[in-house]
Amino acid sequence: MKRRRIFRVLAILGTLAALAPAARAGDCHAPADLRDGDTTFPRFAARLKQGKPITIVAIGGSATAGAAAPGQAYPQRLQQALARLYPKASIRVLNKGVPHQTAAEELARFPADIIAEKPDLAIWDTGTIEAVRGFDVGAFAATLEDGLALLRRHRIEAVLMDMQYSRRIAAVIDFDPYLNAMQRAADLGGAYFFRRFEIMRYWSDSGAFDFDEVPKADRATLAAAVYDCLGRELAGAIAAAALP
Repeated sequence: MKRRRIFRVLAILGTLAALAPAARAGDCHAPADLRDGDTTFPRFAARLKQGKPITIVAIGGSATAGAAAPGQAYPQRLQQALARLYPKASIRVLNKGVPHQTAAEELARFPADIIAEKPDLAIWDTGTIEAVRGFDVGAFAATLEDGLALLRRHRIEAVLMDMQYSRRIAAVIDFDPYLNAMQRAADLGGAYFFRRFEIMRYWSDSGAFDFDEVPKADRATLAAAVYDCLGRELAGAIAAAALP
């Protein structure tokens, strides 16, 4: 794929969350088999039970930064969703999104942007650039394993989140090797694997959202709907992992 086409695809992926028709509240719930997992968050659960403040850091690229809807990215929506689930708890979600970074570049920011914040939970949203540019899958997997191992050493529970989905982009990019590498890294690293790619594919197939055919003028407004759905799905996944 030519360089110009690669960056055109990156630009599209960077705004996928905005490419959606309006959805009624509740339309975007994902099936349990796409969201539930075996990973548990005992630290998060213990701090909830003890009434201690909880810090979550979200690190990633354009979607984490909220490029399509500034101020309404999924980390902000996640904090709102967790506040509804746990009205008596003090939970803050820090947004450390920087557009267009690779997993290796994000890992380089871990000491300052995650470890220094001493969070209870970290969400790592990554993999898009590697898949689009055709990076070596083995090197990508090693980066993920290194990052998750670093979080474990600092007793930080982790969510590993895969890429966004669009039927048009999935037709020209082979995401499968990178998705498989992320699943394996999460399993090895004891992280919860949030399957955003499959959840968004379900939304697309079910008609909840159309990620390919939306007028440009509507994108910034409609992005908030998808960010809100992702925030609610993440909050539900975290809550399930924090159950005894």
